Amino acid sequence: MWRATLLLRKRSDVPAGVFQQAWLDTIAPALAAAASRDGRTIRAIVNVAPATISGALRDVFPPAFDGLFELWFDEPAAAVAVLEMLRADAALRDLALPVIDGAAGVVWLAQAFPVKPEAGSAVKFLAGGDVAEGVPLDVAQTYYRDEHPRVARTAPQVWDPLTRYTQFHGKPAPVVPSIEWLAAGRFVPMCSDMGFAQIGDFLKVYGSEEYARIVRPDEQKFSRPGEMLSFISAEERVLFDRDAGGVAVES
Repeated sequence: MWRATLLLRKRSDVPAGVFQQAWLDTIAPALAAAASRDGRTIRAIVNVAPATISGALRDVFPPAFDGLFELWFDEPAAAVAVLEMLRADAALRDLALPVIDGAAGVVWLAQAFPVKPEAGSAVKFLAGGDVAEGVPLDVAQTYYRDEHPRVARTAPQVWDPLTRYTQFHGKPAPVVPSIEWLAAGRFVPMCSDMGFAQIGDFLKVYGSEEYARIVRPDEQKFSRPGEMLSFISAEERVLFDRDAGGVAVES
């Protein structure tokens, strides 16, 4: 399966509470309803950020975006077509413009590779980034898919607390369209969704001796340190699920 991931930022002049209410109650349901009109859209999910984030968590995983929206498809051409349809929707644009900084958001398309199946996640951490400098894309993604999980399994302090681990591999084509009032299209070669039973488990994992000694050095073989696309989700709200017979939430 393929996922179009949209990370959004609010306008700087909009209070966080005003953005969250408009985003969760109106804009995200409207996006899901519009996307559902194309029968190739499988699922639409809006992610809810935690009400509060501790200073310790901010230091390890600084929140860079205010909203996360997911659209799922069987193949990339369908994703591009639906994103183009959303881009041309004037009603959606008018809902988003007062609260969303479209130039600061990011949208990308990637193929999903489930590694560790869902097993009771209460919180999800999304982390995306680039390949290590000098490493070819195909080499980096192959190592990420085939070898990195094997290495992570040798570090039980890291692997065992994971209640979900899904990789997302971006491709240079097809080009994801920018939706000027929502997010800019970008190529993101690597992204992980990591689930935990509670937020504190994430801090324990990334503060563990095994992460520093085993997993982090392995990550540096294929991924580039530096700016990271990130989001913490305390709830995933499925707004539309075609295969479950669901109906899109109407705005």
